[in-house]
Amino acid sequence: MNNYLQAIILYAIKKFQGERSIYAIYHMLQGKKSSQTIQDAHLFGLTDIFGTIPRFTRKQLNQNIEHLFKHDLINLTDKSDAYEISMQGEGMLVDYFKNNPFPTYINGWKYHNITPVFWGRLNLLIQTISHIVHNERRFYPIQRNPKIQFFVKDFLHANRQDRALIAQHLYDELISLLENQSDMKRDIFIWKLTGVNRIGLTFEQIAKRKGVEEEYVRFTFLDSLHQMLAEMETGKDCPLLSTLTNDWRRSGNPHLTQSTQTTLRYIQEGKNLGEIAEIRGLKVNTIEDHLVEIVLSDKRFPISDYVTIEDEREIDEAIKELGTKKLKAIKQMVDNKQISFFQIRLVLAKIGDG
Repeated sequence: MNNYLQAIILYAIKKFQGERSIYAIYHMLQGKKSSQTIQDAHLFGLTDIFGTIPRFTRKQLNQNIEHLFKHDLINLTDKSDAYEISMQGEGMLVDYFKNNPFPTYINGWKYHNITPVFWGRLNLLIQTISHIVHNERRFYPIQRNPKIQFFVKDFLHANRQDRALIAQHLYDELISLLENQSDMKRDIFIWKLTGVNRIGLTFEQIAKRKGVEEEYVRFTFLDSLHQMLAEMETGKDCPLLSTLTNDWRRSGNPHLTQSTQTTLRYIQEGKNLGEIAEIRGLKVNTIEDHLVEIVLSDKRFPISDYVTIEDEREIDEAIKELGTKKLKAIKQMVDNKQISFFQIRLVLAKIGDG
């Protein structure tokens, strides 16, 4: 295995167990907001890497698949574009992650939308305050995104206390979050920051300094940010840093697509799927996709209006006995032929990551 990206691709192939094509990996890493990719992320336990390489290309995927196949790390299945990890690949993956650890806290499904926003705001805020504290009012902002620039201006307008005091509080909060992280994560995070008389390093520059691969640096940096976001979400006392993500936390269920949030509102009003489809001018199948996405996001969501307890039990038993997530195989296994693919998908969604 040549690099960290190949390890991530091999990891995804192992999780998919030959039940999805290689292009499912492409959509997973890109974070495609289709119902199929969202369901796959949960059903195959790949929420961690969802949306972690938004600029991932088909060419990259094909080149790496070719390499893995050529070196007997994967085997072709009975489908032309689906592979399974080989025994040699299993061993290689374990050895590789021993030396280049898989990110512990990474959760692309939960944080892929907010991560670039959080980092952009934080980096620009630190750059701005460090310049103000050092009486350097003119500087070239590291973030060119106007929304991020406006956010930082509003933040400073709302927090009018002494700038040196804000700088100290930000420093204290960051230290409290970073002290729980590995030396590698801390170093990468600090080297990425921009301030007075210093520009944050690129992933390539950090990789050279550390003597590791660039993709490994990128994933480790994501892991650092996701660990921060998770700790802030679970009540770590970081009042200033928390304001950088308040709007995200307030936006209903930030993990649902906009269209699915609209469907959820109609369901909460007591409308059935057919009525919602008619109101929204969408196919019932699309609304069903939304409902599966809702259940994936919230396991407590009741599905009894759509699947009887008896049918749910029967589907659950078939899934366990078959050890597969293939809808067709599960449908053939259940005795009740009235059970639909939609109902099977709902039960799979309720069971969750596997």
